[in-house]
Amino acid sequence: MLCPTCGNVIAHDARFCPRCGAQMGFQSQSGFPAQPAPVYGVPLTGSYNRNRVSSHIQTLGMLWLIYAAVRFVIKLTGLFFLHGFLGHHEANHWIFGSGPFSNDWMAALWPIALTSLVVSVALCVLTGYALITRQSWGRVFGIIFGILALFHPFLGTALGIYTLWVLAPTASGVEYAALSQSAART
Repeated sequence: MLCPTCGNVIAHDARFCPRCGAQMGFQSQSGFPAQPAPVYGVPLTGSYNRNRVSSHIQTLGMLWLIYAAVRFVIKLTGLFFLHGFLGHHEANHWIFGSGPFSNDWMAALWPIALTSLVVSVALCVLTGYALITRQSWGRVFGIIFGILALFHPFLGTALGIYTLWVLAPTASGVEYAALSQSAART
């Protein structure tokens, strides 16, 4: 038998490669993968990875809802500032008259800004809801919007890193699928 990591020839029943120390995946006599042996009295069951999602998913969902509220307040404040700074003055004329801040250009800005506010807040709320209720599509939403949140300094970056730390590993995908299935049964 060859070690899949370093290619060293090892005994068929070896649990670890003598050259690189990689753990060998072998079948027990029952045909199912055997449990790895404990190292220094600590069982190698991967319980830390299996508990990562279940212990952080509620907090993560709540943080996405809080982040949605913060984004709503910040964007709404920005809209009010934009309206106050570039809004109507002196008998329905723009303070800047014609040019880049004329009526036509500014009239197109308001729907774009309002749509941006509604869509970004709705997606954050939807992500938080999906994670809290353990929807099957919640992990995908969390990863996608966690990546996008990385581009929003400070709070968004922190939330994006935390989201990806909890949801991105492959083991987290397996655990989230199990949580989702158990939530769907109840």
